[in-house]
Amino acid sequence: MTVEAYAKVNLTLEVFGKRSDGYHALRSVVLPVSLSDTLTIEATGDGTLASDTGYPDDLCLKAARALDPARGARISVVKRIPAGGGLGGGSADAAATLLALNELWGLGKGREELAAVGARVGSDVPALVLGGPVLMEGRGEKGSRLGIGREAKDGRLGRLNLVLVNPGVFSSTAEVYSRCSPRLPSDALIVYNMQHALECGDLKGIAAGLMNDLQEPAVKLHPEIREALEALKAAGAEGVLMSGSGSTVFGLVPSESRGREIAAALAARGLWARAVHAQDCPVV
Repeated sequence: MTVEAYAKVNLTLEVFGKRSDGYHALRSVVLPVSLSDTLTIEATGDGTLASDTGYPDDLCLKAARALDPARGARISVVKRIPAGGGLGGGSADAAATLLALNELWGLGKGREELAAVGARVGSDVPALVLGGPVLMEGRGEKGSRLGIGREAKDGRLGRLNLVLVNPGVFSSTAEVYSRCSPRLPSDALIVYNMQHALECGDLKGIAAGLMNDLQEPAVKLHPEIREALEALKAAGAEGVLMSGSGSTVFGLVPSESRGREIAAALAARGLWARAVHAQDCPVV
């Protein structure tokens, strides 16, 4: 079976104090986008698991073991999502592994059940299993789908277009979090305003609601991130923001064709740039 593992961007990301387990509590509106890794997964009958990702902490294998440690599979991954880029590449691969093996192994679990399994694998995994706009909370192990609303035809956000720019630096999640000042108190309007803008398909409202508490400390660590944000803004993006703990940034654009134009112009300057759109993800 061949499946796509879709990257994500964080439209909002609030960071609160540390939890008893050492992780920061957070709240984030997460959106999958059409940039993807491609996974080829084969169920085996010998009970062994193998993956060619080459990562010491292989989230694909971790996901497979969490789903059913007694079964076997071979997993091959073609990577396109930049590592250390704040786009959830490893988590996306884990989420796609859970969804694919659920089908290959005939387990019959729904997305909510798979998201609960994903919570044992990694912080972004449940949100990417659920798909669509998701409110992510806790350390990232809690996720709930957000309604798309009346203006998005057939419950889809495919018309929301973005341009991704990766400045080519690896941003350490732990280091960025260590330099972030937790917010107090919580502001419920941040999520409310973003959800309302998504429901209405309001591009300017989405752009106005973009926020990320990790952006400032990441920019101080890596000035290249600021340069990427400024390049996107100068190219005409409606709103720009860093995703996750960096280093990838994104900008909202009014159309797919405009996104391609901006990505091509930035790529001509030597930047890694991709035009993408919000990825539809039907509930199963």
